[in-house]
Amino acid sequence: MTAPNQTVDASRPNSARVCNVLLGGIDGYELELLVAKPLLDSQLTIAMRKARRFARRAVEHLRNQHQVNQVVELGCGFQLSPDIGEITADASSTARTVYIDNDLLAATHARALLTEPNSVVSEVNLTDVTAVLAEITAVMDSTAPLAVCLSGTAELLADAPAVLHALTSQLRPGTWIVFSHIADDVAGNDISSAVAALGDAGIAFHPRDRDTITAMLAPYRLGAPGLIAPHRWRPTDTAHDTLRPLHPDTWDLAAYAALGQLPH
Repeated sequence: MTAPNQTVDASRPNSARVCNVLLGGIDGYELELLVAKPLLDSQLTIAMRKARRFARRAVEHLRNQHQVNQVVELGCGFQLSPDIGEITADASSTARTVYIDNDLLAATHARALLTEPNSVVSEVNLTDVTAVLAEITAVMDSTAPLAVCLSGTAELLADAPAVLHALTSQLRPGTWIVFSHIADDVAGNDISSAVAALGDAGIAFHPRDRDTITAMLAPYRLGAPGLIAPHRWRPTDTAHDTLRPLHPDTWDLAAYAALGQLPH
């Protein structure tokens, strides 16, 4: 990820664009396509696509079952329609979405394309928890339900457990979290090879094991079915579940996902 306000280095592949290509998007340039193409059939790509489908289902579930119309997406990347804000806004004209990313290209792209009336895009370093919270406070209604979506982002942060801990400690009780994470304890060899390929391209990627992810989510009360492979979390089709499936749903995936809430 590019630090805020820095000049983009066009000689290196952009991680947000690479992730967009792996998810089936078309926003990659030649450099990103060279990195992504060998990984398109990998366990990493399969898990990433399933994790994105999970995030969409989870946000729709929060909207429909818990009246959550305010969502913060940490690490919005290059959006694929329908994005999180579109899903949130489908049921309410007062829905609010904050997209936060420290990648200059991703933030600029989001500002150009996102059209929801109550959406804000902020270019903020995700490790600067104080700045992230300031953006949330400036936009969101503190009296209404709030969800934070951290899906497809924590793997790009070397210190993601510490960042999430610092953020969680300052979120108000009742806040929901939509969380997914690529795992290194399922399909380990395939994931290791993909991580090495990304590393060779200058993209640091940090899959983590179930114990680490469980600890990251310890402050949250997880809803049923708990921490589970993303394709197994309420796997019914929805209006927004449009990413092309690449993997039989009976197989395990190299990812974990959960929906949780901070206790009151």
